[in-house]
Amino acid sequence: MGGSAISDREQLDRYDFDRLERAVTALAEAHRRQLEENEQLRQKLEERNARIRTLEEQVLDGNQRRQEVIKRVDELIAQIDQLDSQLGTIES
Repeated sequence: MGGSAISDREQLDRYDFDRLERAVTALAEAHRRQLEENEQLRQKLEERNARIRTLEEQVLDGNQRRQEVIKRVDELIAQIDQLDSQLGTIES
């Protein structure tokens, strides 16, 4: 009977070791997947940040162009007002 108890204990130890090994393997695999997902998310974030930078540059460029157009329109209106004024003086 004594031999049987040792054998049972060895089987139980082996079962515990196998369970621990499976748990560690599963944990390592989950960790690997998390690292991959983390890298993918970092890459997406960098792509999104690059897109944001591009859009911000486009907005700044568009605002600058708009200011230039406003300035040019103001100059044209001033020229029209000046011509209007000159025509009014000539007609009077």
